[in-house]
Amino acid sequence: MGNGKAGPERLDTKFVRGVPLPEKSSATYWDGSTTGFGLRVHAGGAKAFFLNYRIDGRERRVTIGQYPRWSVTAARERAKELRIDIDRGVDPAGEKRERRTAPTVADLIDRYVEDHLPRKAPAFADDEKRILAEISEKLGRNTKVADVHHGDIVAMHWKITESRRPVRANRILAICSKMFSLALVPKAGETLPWRNALVGNPCKGVERNREEGRERFFSQAELAAISDALAEYKGVAADCIRLITLTGCRPAEAMKAQWSEFDEQPGYWIKPSAHTKQRKTHKLPLSPAAIELITRLRAKRGLSPWVFPSDKGADQPLSALWHCWHHVRARAGLGKDAFIYSLRHSFASIGAGGGLSLPIIGRLLGHAQTRTTQRYAHLADDPLREATERIGAVITGAGKPGAPIVPLHGRRS
Repeated sequence: MGNGKAGPERLDTKFVRGVPLPEKSSATYWDGSTTGFGLRVHAGGAKAFFLNYRIDGRERRVTIGQYPRWSVTAARERAKELRIDIDRGVDPAGEKRERRTAPTVADLIDRYVEDHLPRKAPAFADDEKRILAEISEKLGRNTKVADVHHGDIVAMHWKITESRRPVRANRILAICSKMFSLALVPKAGETLPWRNALVGNPCKGVERNREEGRERFFSQAELAAISDALAEYKGVAADCIRLITLTGCRPAEAMKAQWSEFDEQPGYWIKPSAHTKQRKTHKLPLSPAAIELITRLRAKRGLSPWVFPSDKGADQPLSALWHCWHHVRARAGLGKDAFIYSLRHSFASIGAGGGLSLPIIGRLLGHAQTRTTQRYAHLADDPLREATERIGAVITGAGKPGAPIVPLHGRRS
């Protein structure tokens, strides 16, 4: 089979060790005892065992290994094993080629970015890109997708947790799981998945860290202190935080707000689907205070389409609020558990405490699912609890001399 020189009836160590080197290129020697098994000797001195075979009418060659790393006996046994696989229809050369071109973690990340990120709001997409970069670092960008195992994911999650980022570790695990779920189905235009479905998603079953709720609600006194601190700060970031406070919107929605969203229908903020987390248009009625803020900002409106343009240029929106919030938190005497997002929670808590129903609060916040709003259920129950306490006091005090008068409306006397 093929071209080359006839070797001994059976290749042995003595022959392989002493075979003369060709003056140029390479020379091939065939083993007479095993069909297709041979030795290739290069002018530079390298010697490698191989197996030639035919499959589907085509001649193929697969390299077994170099001498002396592979002994003659071990190479011959491997050739026999490969011959058995070939007889079963397996193409070892084809498998090696597929192995070389198999998708890597970097390829899977690119696929995730292409398939998923366009549907994310810009702020969320930017954060996910940072998460993907960390996944690439921890798993190895050149690691084959098929070679990532459950233990690799556990180790990654543990390392991130040990760096005092337990919540972040959970977020990275969630994105990683979504990413590997893509590998279980063929990519558009391809017929085979990037990962065997029987092997499954390596993230499945990884135990997540326990997360404590971070729902911080600001008191009336704290909200007043925040307002005073914002008044001291010069820049559009302060007005952006004011809009978050007055509407309960997500910070990203405020930073990306454009004038067209407020000009379309006076008294309303029409948030486009591209800027909302639920990917749906959100029509939010503005309070008088919010309308006053927008009116003031509109009076000094420039050529920028953004309500809160960046300092880097009017063609870009505001990209960060941390510098302003750092000032506010320090001046207002707030703790480290006070986040900008806490303004959104406070907006909802005020509504719940005022007797607004959870569906109404959910619509104001732009929640896609009612269970997201359920976190404020205990706040919505407070007015009812106070009412039952007053009614109970009246009933238990009925007929008793000197019983206190408890009015059902207004404050207790």
